[in-house]
Amino acid sequence: MAKRGQKGHTKRMAAPKAMPIHDKKSKVWIVSTGPGTHPAIKGIPLLVLLREMLGIVQNRREAKAILNGRKVLVDGVIRTDEKFPVGLMDVVAMPEANLYYKIIVKRGKLFAEKANKEDAGSKLLKVTGKKMLKGKKISISLHDGRNLFADNNVKVGDSIILDVAAGGKMKKLLKFGKGAKCIITDGKHSGDHVVVEEVFPNSEGRPAEALVSTKEGSYRTLAQYLFVVGE
Repeated sequence: MAKRGQKGHTKRMAAPKAMPIHDKKSKVWIVSTGPGTHPAIKGIPLLVLLREMLGIVQNRREAKAILNGRKVLVDGVIRTDEKFPVGLMDVVAMPEANLYYKIIVKRGKLFAEKANKEDAGSKLLKVTGKKMLKGKKISISLHDGRNLFADNNVKVGDSIILDVAAGGKMKKLLKFGKGAKCIITDGKHSGDHVVVEEVFPNSEGRPAEALVSTKEGSYRTLAQYLFVVGE
């Protein structure tokens, strides 16, 4: 009988581009990304984060000991699965060791940036969808898979600041549009910090684009690549 279910490992050479692995030829296998809040192509398994990226553990056994000890939190929730994916803007905390990280993007790859306890208490999320429910309640979808109720002032493309420590309460809304400070999440400019100069809406079947500026100059990019991080 054929084996069913997802394989627990992936060849390093076939690992998603977002995963910052530099020694793909030194070993053959790496743990597969499991189901969670981010898709496999944009997520990093906790085992890879702890071992390859942060160097907190030397091997899988040590990583499982930390995870099974309930010492790792992602967005304020204890995670024990070594395959659980962490992705863009996630907050990873190990309070007993006083270690806090935020996941950022640079040159198309995800990295863990050290943060302090106060900064790790909030999380930036991009609004990716919006719909009306029964009773005229408005539900918004966010880039990490969660859904929240909001008012009609929130639009697709905006970002919200979520209070992770308070169980997911919305603290602030950051509007997408001219003057918004953004990072580019995909494409050859991923990781760039830019300011939106002008937005060009959908036309003739082409996706919306935006003219953005940096210290080096300006260029056009797809609006869907922009993640608002400031006003």
